[in-house]
Parts: sequence; C-alpha cells; structure tokens
Amino acid sequence: MRLSRYAYSLLMLLVLAWCITRLANGSWLQTDLTALMPQETRPDVLLQQADAANEARLNGQVVMLVGAADADTAFAAAAAAAHSWQESGVFAAVDSRIDPDLEHIRREASLLAQAVLPEHARSQLAEQPQQYFQTLAEDWANPFAAASPLPPEQDWLGFGRFVTEQLQSHSTLQWQPDNGMLYTETEDGLTWVWLRGRLPQGQTLTASPTALLPLMQHSRALAEAQGATVLQAGGALFAATAKAEAERESRLMSLTGLSLTFALLLWAFRSPRVFVLALPLAAGMLSGVAAGLWVFGEIHVLTLVIGTSLVGMLVDFPLHWLAPSAFAARDGHGWQAQEAMRHVRPTFVISLTITVLGYVLLWFTPLPVLRQTAVFSAAALIGAFGATLLWLPPLFARYRNRAHGFAALTAALYRVSGSLQAYIRHPVFAAAALLLLGFGLWRTDGRDDIRQWVAMPPQLLAEVEQIGRISGSDFSGRFVLVEADNSDALLAQSRRVRQALAPLQAQGSLDGIQGLDQWLADAGQQAALRQTLRDLAAQPAHWQPLRDLGVPDHTIRAALLQAADAPDVGIATALDTALAEAWQPAYLGEAVPGRFAAVVRLHGLRDAAAAQAALSGLPGVHWVDQRGRLNSLFEATRNQAAWLKLASFVLAWLLLWRLFGLKTGSRILAVPLTAALATAAVLGWLGLPLSLFALFGLLLASAIGVDYAVYARTARHSPEARLGGMLLAALTTGISFALLGLSSTPAVAAFGLSVTLGVVFNLWLAARLLEA
Repeated sequence: MRLSRYAYSLLMLLVLAWCITRLANGSWLQTDLTALMPQETRPDVLLQQADAANEARLNGQVVMLVGAADADTAFAAAAAAAHSWQESGVFAAVDSRIDPDLEHIRREASLLAQAVLPEHARSQLAEQPQQYFQTLAEDWANPFAAASPLPPEQDWLGFGRFVTEQLQSHSTLQWQPDNGMLYTETEDGLTWVWLRGRLPQGQTLTASPTALLPLMQHSRALAEAQGATVLQAGGALFAATAKAEAERESRLMSLTGLSLTFALLLWAFRSPRVFVLALPLAAGMLSGVAAGLWVFGEIHVLTLVIGTSLVGMLVDFPLHWLAPSAFAARDGHGWQAQEAMRHVRPTFVISLTITVLGYVLLWFTPLPVLRQTAVFSAAALIGAFGATLLWLPPLFARYRNRAHGFAALTAALYRVSGSLQAYIRHPVFAAAALLLLGFGLWRTDGRDDIRQWVAMPPQLLAEVEQIGRISGSDFSGRFVLVEADNSDALLAQSRRVRQALAPLQAQGSLDGIQGLDQWLADAGQQAALRQTLRDLAAQPAHWQPLRDLGVPDHTIRAALLQAADAPDVGIATALDTALAEAWQPAYLGEAVPGRFAAVVRLHGLRDAAAAQAALSGLPGVHWVDQRGRLNSLFEATRNQAAWLKLASFVLAWLLLWRLFGLKTGSRILAVPLTAALATAAVLGWLGLPLSLFALFGLLLASAIGVDYAVYARTARHSPEARLGGMLLAALTTGISFALLGLSSTPAVAAFGLSVTLGVVFNLWLAARLLEA
C-alpha cells in the first residue's frame, strides 16, 4: 500500500506539473459557442460553406444603432461612440462614415450600370422605349430626381440612375453627405445612425469580455449621456456576455459550494481535519482538467461550469468512509481509518466501475460538450477515488470522532424512515404513486432548443429584434441555398426561388426576398438587353424626348451601339466592387469543382412550413434552418445518449448479478431506474422539458443512485451509519447541483435541477435497502 501511495503521489505531481506547463503555454479555455454543436455527418460542403458564411456575417462584427428624435443629436452621439471604438483597439476596423471617392464610384458605376439594370427598366426599354426616354428627359430636367453617379455625357442612356436605385431598394440605409454617416429614419420619427465594428480575423466568438463588454458599456453611456437611445447586436457580444456570466457563475458556485460543503462537514464531524477531505477534491479536479486537456487540447467553459458541480460527488467516497466514525464514537467503539477503508473498498470499486462505465458510453455521443464532460467526470472520479484510498487513511490514523449530534440526528431520521416505510407499502399509497408517476411521465416534453444553451440577456434579445425591424434583416438562421453548375445559372436559380415564394409575399407571410438576381442580370438577360439597344439604334423616333432636349441623334445612336457591344458582366466581376459590398456575402462561389452556390435571404418569414412546401421539388434548391436542424440533432443526440445509458444499465445489471445474485442485483439497479423515472415525472408536473441537459442530469443522477444502492446494500456498517454516509453524500452533492439549478443558463439550470431531484429520490429509495 505504501508503494502504491508513493506511486500515486508521484503521478499527481507529474500531472500537476504538466497542467501548469500546458496552461502557461497557450490558450486552453474554449468559449466558442459553435464548439458546443453536435459533430454531425454532413458531407455536403455547400451547406458547410453556407453555415460558415452566415456565422461570419453574424459573428464577425458588432453593430450599434444610435437613435434620437433630433438627427443632429443622433449624429453627434454616434460620432463620440465611434471615436471611443477607434481608440480602444478592440476592432480591426470601425465603419462609422463613408467618404466616397467619386472617381472610383463613377468607374464602378460605369462598369455595372448596364448589367444591374433592374427588370422593370429592361422591360420598359423593350416594350415602351419612348416612355423610358421621356422619364429620363424629365429626370435630367428635375433637380429633385434620383441622382446618378455619372454625368449625362458619360451616361446618355441613363443607366447610372439605377445603380443607386439598386443599392437603396434592398436597404433602409441612407447616406448623410455632410458627415458621411449612414442612417435610417423610422416611422416614429427617430433617426438611427449605424456603427459597425469588425473584429480581427479569427476573433469572432472568442472576443475577450474584459475588453469588448466594457467598451460597449462605455459607448452606450456616452450616447445616452447626450440624450440618445442605443441598440447593440452581434454574435461576439452575445458570446462575450455569456462567457463573462459563465465565469462569474463558475467562481461563485465553486466558492459557495465549497463553503456550504465544508460548513456541513464541520458541523457533522466537529473537527478541522475535515478540510483534509479537500485533497480528493483537488486530485479529482486536477485529474479532470488534465484528462480534458490531454484528450481534447482544450476545455469548454460550459464543461468547467458543470465540472465544478462535481464538488459534491467527489466527496462521496470520503464521506461513505468517514461517516461511520460518528456512530462508532456514539456507541463507544473504536474506529480505525485503515480498517474502515478495507471495509468499504469493495463497495467503492463496484460503484466506481459502474459509474465510469456510464461515462465511457457517453463518449460515443456526437455532442462535444457531453464527451468533454464525460471524460472530465470519469477522470475526476478516478482521481478522487485514488486520493481517498491512498491519502486519507494515514492522515486520519489517530482520528477520533467525538461529535454525537450528527449520529443522533441520523438515528432519529432512520427511525422516522422506518415508520414511513409501513405507510409507503400500503396498496393505496402505491396506487397513488403510480398514478402520479404515470401522469407526470405522460406530461413529459422532450423539446430541445439551442437558445437554452447560453444565457440570453432579455435586453440584448429585444435590441436584436428591434435592429432587425429597423434594418429589415432576419436573424433567425433560416435561408435558401441555391446551387448550379456555373455562376451564371445561379442567377436563374435565385429568380426561380423568388417566383416560388412570391405568393407568400403577396399573402403577407413573407416581408422580403433578397437574391443575387435582383442585383445582376444573367447572361441571357444581358444579351436580350443588348439586342434591344441595337434595335433602338435604328429607331430614332423612340428617343424623341432626348432630341427635344437638344441631344444630337448621332450621340444617342453611338451610345446605344456602344452599349449593344458591351461585354457580359459576370457575378465575380460585379461583386468585386465596393458598390456590391452588401451583396458579397450572398455569393459562396465554386465550393467544389462544378458546384457554384449562393444564398437567398428571407426577411420577415412567418410561415416556415409554407416556404418549405413552396420550394420542395425545385432542383438545386435547399432549405436551411440552422436552429431547427440543430434542435433535431440535439433530439437525436438525447435519444442516443438515453440508449447508451440503458446499455450501461444492462452491463451494470450483469455485473451486479454476477456479484450479488439476480434478486439483490435487480433491487440495487431498481433504485437509479425508479429515481430517473420519478425525476422525469416531476419535470413533467412542473411543465419543464426533458431536454438534452436534463437527460444528462438524469444519467448522472442514476450513477449516484448506483453508488448509494451498492453502499446501502453491501457496506459492513450499521444501518444508521450507512444512512449517515448516504445522507452526508446527498447533502454535499445536492448543495452543488442545487446551485447549478439557479444558473442563468437554462441548459445548466435544467442539468442542476434534474440531478438535485434525482439525488433526493435516490436517497429515499436506497434507504429502503438498509434492512434488506
């Protein structure tokens, strides 16, 4: 035993040294929310690129709107906030004003004008050319008409007017020439000025809350001090807020859990030596962190938050071993640390084997956070077991428990529980319990929602929704992905999508559609336009309104023929311009040889099912609903985890049958199974969904139930002493997980609540085995 103790101590020292070196040499804490996503089998690279483009659009930048009834106030407040952003160094670039290079804009407008001519203008040139030129002549004579970036001598056909129209028709943004800022005016009379901060490459969801959050709070305070209203949004902002809250909760829960746990132990054992029980805790946490870093290279912050809840579980082994000392002192018997450890060691080995087996099977789930937590927890339990077995007996060699209060309280509870058992066995009580259990299970709802995975501050959510209304954008993660065998065919695909969804837009189920075909005409449309212009060159009567203004015939004819000879402008060329910046994220390019893809965005979609039905059957058109797909994956993962846990129960039953026989093994396994069903029923009664994390809590609670049941049935102590060991273990575990139930993150809270309920039921059911 001494050699084993030295070897274990050396191993822990080596693990500690490795962890210190690993933590000091690089980033080890993962905060990227996408790292929580299921590792699904998705061979279609187009969907992967579409997801990446959508995430980059939402997560690579932070947007702030500064609004006020007085436009000057809004512009001044936005300028002050923009200056603070630029001075902070948090953003790689801050877009607060546009100072256009008129010559550059004219060159790009001259290149694009004919290719981006909208459909109504092309149709008018083909069907009502004289009306087209009449409108052009009136626009030249009207100083308030839509301005063209090109002077008439460079744009005799007036195509330049539509470049500006195309930019503004799909955006609520306006440009203020006096200060260069972009703004939007809303129906309630407010002017909203737009600011955009772009994060450095590779720093999207991992923005440091110590830098980003104070900056956003400071800029909000600056603007509000000038009487303006502020709206903020961005994936990085949500991630930084969630990270800061998770770290705060982790520190608070660890400190509170440790304080309450050791306060309880001090009361129970009345000796400062109970602080030595921190050694298994430390060894367990060290083992968990080391295993996580070794297997994954990093640990997610959510894994740490859940891992801190193991504080209660990691002291189960020491408490099962130490609790009988209180009863030995009460009864006047001696308690020897090493001898007591020999009595409980077989029980510990059985419990540890079954619990770790359950965690090992969770490795086969596709959810990274479940796999991380399984590795962390299994390694932590093994580390705590080693510390309990090898370190604690020498440290408690001369320990004598002189406190009788805990033993007296436990004995009283044992007598009360014995009296209750008589009532519980009554057929009426059993029938009522089964009725309540069945109704609760019937009410159980197995929904999963990705939004439960992080704490979403209501204010930020409300601001995102308001920004969506002001901008006409949609942040739901639903869009249409179109593919074709060449880039030009994408425009036709996009047009087919708009035509299929047009009835929904007419019905009011869809506010708007944004596809590349609205920006650029395809090759066939451009060729048809060139033919129309060639035909018009021979029909001077149609240009009569321009002739009336004094424009010579040869000038107009030359302009028409020059336009008729213009080359095609493809997607790549059209999007490689500053004027096309708003359209660039929609084009995914050639994802794989021969497969070109683009995104069609939907705004204000109210009936997703109708949109899917309208698009079904269109070749090369894919409906993408990120949230719905992830929720389906979570449901599949939850079901897979449940089946894996059932498999672990079968293996555990075989092991228990081999060790204790069929009847006793079945009674031991009935404790965690019944507790899991009762917990699910309570969640059903409370109207809470049995989500993935709630199920994970049930899996953990079932491992605790096996531990309690094996200890209650096999430990060689008096029934009161065994109840005392389980009671202390349940209280320390309950403290940790009840604190998790108070978390602001719904997934973590569901996990904590399900474990807490499971511990209560496991304690009650395991107590029935004390006399068995």
